[in-house]
Amino acid sequence: MDTETKTRRETRIKTWLGKLFVVGILVILAAGLLRTVFFPKQINGYENRYANQIPSLTWTGVLDGTFQDGVEGALLDQVQLAQGMKSQYNHWKTGCLAGILQGFSQLAGLDGEQYIAFQTLRLYGDGYIVNWTRTLEMEQADLDRKVAALNESFANHPELNFFVYYIEKDTDLDFETGEKSGLSEYLLDRLELPEEQKACYGIDSFEEFSQRFYRTDTHWNHIGSYEGYCQLAQLLGCGGEVLRPTGEAVKIRDDFSGVKASSIGADGVLVELFYAYPYVFPEMTVTVNGEPADDYGNQSIYLSGLATAELTYGNFYGGDNGETIFSTGTQGRGSLLVLGESFDNAVLKLLASHYDCLYSVDLRYYQHSMGQDFDLAAYTQAHGISNVLLMGNIDYFVQDDFDPEG
Repeated sequence: MDTETKTRRETRIKTWLGKLFVVGILVILAAGLLRTVFFPKQINGYENRYANQIPSLTWTGVLDGTFQDGVEGALLDQVQLAQGMKSQYNHWKTGCLAGILQGFSQLAGLDGEQYIAFQTLRLYGDGYIVNWTRTLEMEQADLDRKVAALNESFANHPELNFFVYYIEKDTDLDFETGEKSGLSEYLLDRLELPEEQKACYGIDSFEEFSQRFYRTDTHWNHIGSYEGYCQLAQLLGCGGEVLRPTGEAVKIRDDFSGVKASSIGADGVLVELFYAYPYVFPEMTVTVNGEPADDYGNQSIYLSGLATAELTYGNFYGGDNGETIFSTGTQGRGSLLVLGESFDNAVLKLLASHYDCLYSVDLRYYQHSMGQDFDLAAYTQAHGISNVLLMGNIDYFVQDDFDPEG
């Protein structure tokens, strides 16, 4: 075979391979489009949230761009391989960052108060993944709207006793300067409730934060959540003594990797110890989204060493459900409605030990899980509830999804 013939054949092979590659990409995109329109998945498993769906087509949506944005978000969630590619990219990127961080730490003597900036996070030399501080200037407009919405709900329901609990975290404190953002004070001072019905879980230093929150996860750890429970019991005027751990904290795993790590593809790359307190909870029945459940979370299974599921904050303490009901079978101790988000997962069973019934509602998921909109007045009347606790961090208090009557 002469050189010219060989060259032509190689050219044809390259051309066909190129066409096959293009066809393959088009097939994947077409399949993704068909799935997005006709067979959309409901859950984005990689990011642990409901998957975006194609929005309804309206002139208003087209003109203001929300329809186009919705279609883009749906395609990113629904197209085959999209989440897998995102996961692999994040793993590669974080692996590189971890190597850079380790090398830089050794060369520069990086300690717990020095960091490498990465997107919305700071990667500290001691392994902490920390959010950037959120300033009052950034959040004031949303807090003002939330204050107005909450004060309106308080005025609309004089028959209910509202309690508000704000949880400070890394977003509320600048670890470099030691200055606090003032978000909690701004919110609580403007809520039209008696002072004894408002409280804050405060973080005043990096040392306090590092002792009470996970390195790789957004949530408070066993120390922080237990302190929060004790404060909540006092805020709510819970009868009886607080439930105390039956022993020292137990190490559950030494390779826990939380949602901060997974959000940048560092799950399994950046890890930490996971401890938990053992408790003897009173007998209680649990109902999740209208169906009986064996338990809320898997604390006893993990503490016994028999757990086989992946260790996550939600798997251990319990997840974000539209509705979770705890019933202790007692009478005369009243009921409590908790309108919260994932921070409350670690304290719900503890708080439930003080009541006949505790109702936990996550307003992000209630309509989807229960098949109807949440109606505060109807819900509290139907269940004989007079006490309502609103608890969360800054994200909870700036999002419309968490408005009690939104």
